[in-house]
Amino acid sequence: MIALALVGCGAVHEDALHRDLGEARARLRPAEEAPLDGSLDGYVARALARSPSLRAGYQRWRAETLRIGAARALPDPTVSYGFYALPVQTRVGPQRHRVMVRQSFPWPTRLTAAADAQSHAARAAQRAFEARALRLRAEVADAWWRLWALRAVRDAQREQVSLLEAAAESVRARIEVGQATLADAAQLELRRARLDDALAGLDEEERAAEAALRASIAAGPDEPLPTTREAADPALPPDASALEARLTAHPELLAFAARAEAHDARARAFEAERLPRFVVGVDWIETGEAASPVPGSGDDALIFDVGVSIPLWQGAYEDRQRAAEAESVAERADAEAALLSARAALAEATSRIRDTHRRLRLYERTLIPQARGAYESVIGAQVTGRAPVAAVLLAQRELLEISVEAARARAAHGAAWARLEALVGAPRSELGRSR
Repeated sequence: MIALALVGCGAVHEDALHRDLGEARARLRPAEEAPLDGSLDGYVARALARSPSLRAGYQRWRAETLRIGAARALPDPTVSYGFYALPVQTRVGPQRHRVMVRQSFPWPTRLTAAADAQSHAARAAQRAFEARALRLRAEVADAWWRLWALRAVRDAQREQVSLLEAAAESVRARIEVGQATLADAAQLELRRARLDDALAGLDEEERAAEAALRASIAAGPDEPLPTTREAADPALPPDASALEARLTAHPELLAFAARAEAHDARARAFEAERLPRFVVGVDWIETGEAASPVPGSGDDALIFDVGVSIPLWQGAYEDRQRAAEAESVAERADAEAALLSARAALAEATSRIRDTHRRLRLYERTLIPQARGAYESVIGAQVTGRAPVAAVLLAQRELLEISVEAARARAAHGAAWARLEALVGAPRSELGRSR
């Protein structure tokens, strides 16, 4: 009964861990890999399926889970054989061979505590795997938004090139009738050359951004990396209380708690080592026929024995127990420090979201319409000769700068939301209705 109880301990933890492992494996290896559609979610799905670091974390989690069975196993039995070189003569015959079997049983809490410790260690590895998946999402989002911003800026600059070409064509027509000068055309050409140079620089930045995104999703060197033209609408974060509740349940913080519980269980196991072990044994002695036949001649001997180990080195066992308890205290202190850092990062992320949200609303609802209206007014005045080319260039520069800033603000807003999602361990759709 004791053996059955020891073998069965930790089964609940082990079954749950194996079930979670199976679910994680199914998510890591989808039945059919979908092609990249340009959306951030598509890139995240590809990264989760292909990431080498995530696979490594999964295997570490699996390894810790597989060690639970070894932690709750009984010590190996001992079988020994002895041959009497000089047979011992007894009344019933000579003793010639001896077979001994010994099985030791630790104090019952020794194996249960060891199994609990390994179960908590496996759970900590699972939390580390989940935290790595959240960080991977944030890394992919950072790379995706960087590439998205560069392409949005390039689109804005190409639009400005088209506007310049239209303005230059108008100036050339007016030169022919003496209403404009070659200096006006030269200014427009200079501005066009500078925009062409900026576009060439963006091409190089785009190659670097593509390399970063390609690395984050483990894509091939020639695989195209599309990005959707439209991005998610800007939104404000939910209330701080809801985010705080999510923050405390983050896998990285739960990993500290699991490691602390593992050290507590190890301390209990070391404490149990300070208590006696029980040893059960069976001896079989082969006996030959007696020289003078007597009752029981040639009967083999069978001996059952029970023993108890005496743990003498109490100081060493106690030191191991105290060391495990100290490790547990250290893990909980690290958890407190991590929570403080996470709260600061959460405040920074929400502040960043609110700031980029404000800027986006300002750009999209006020500044861009005003800049576009101002540019169209200046162009109309320039066609009739009431505005110089310098005014056209100034209005065009303002429109370009505001469009570029709006694109970068939208990318910063998306990256800030990705950072917030990684901090609280949940996507935007699960954080409550945004305002």
